[in-house]
Amino acid sequence: MRLIAHRGFAATAPENTIGAIQAAAEHADAVEFDVRRCGSGELVVIHDETIDRVTGGVGTVADSSLEELKTHTVLESGERVPTLEELLEALPSGVEVNLEMKELGIAADVLAAIDASGIDNRVVTTSFLHPELRAIRELDRDQPTGLLVSRRLETPVTTAVELDCDVIGANYWRCLTTNLVPRAKTVDLEIHAWSLERRLTAKLLEWRGVDCISADRPLRV
Repeated sequence: MRLIAHRGFAATAPENTIGAIQAAAEHADAVEFDVRRCGSGELVVIHDETIDRVTGGVGTVADSSLEELKTHTVLESGERVPTLEELLEALPSGVEVNLEMKELGIAADVLAAIDASGIDNRVVTTSFLHPELRAIRELDRDQPTGLLVSRRLETPVTTAVELDCDVIGANYWRCLTTNLVPRAKTVDLEIHAWSLERRLTAKLLEWRGVDCISADRPLRV
């Protein structure tokens, strides 16, 4: 079972920053980060719709230019909100990537950025947003995709198959208490579970058949 550093181990580093991702790569098999579009059109790596929580500024990412975003630091760390291109360029070799698309209409530019980066890392483009996963598949048949399962989604495995995904990601409790994992195994979906805090939970998920677990801090798995 592999370990994914959620937002670059958000509990121990300034989340979704280059420094966090680089540090996390030393302790994890994969790193996860979030991508959305800022007001001047660039793709940036930030989780929330607003900049308030992580920068101390006020406003939405969609209304903030890249220049404005770069005037803030992330969680008072000195790190800036990176563009997708900047993060991919700084990505350590060998570590896998889970790139979550946080909003509609960015799939084509995400693919272009990955292609332009020239990295050899395995990148799985994931999302809760079905249209973005369809767009990725229409644009690139070989790009790995992953469906992130919302609480309201009643048929997660069927939906992942219909979207031609390679990966399915769900809350760890759903992986433990429902038939999601055995059903996903029957159709050869790679299974990711989020977000863990205890090694015992990781052991239970490994026994259950989960392939990857996501955590906000390093865990031995």
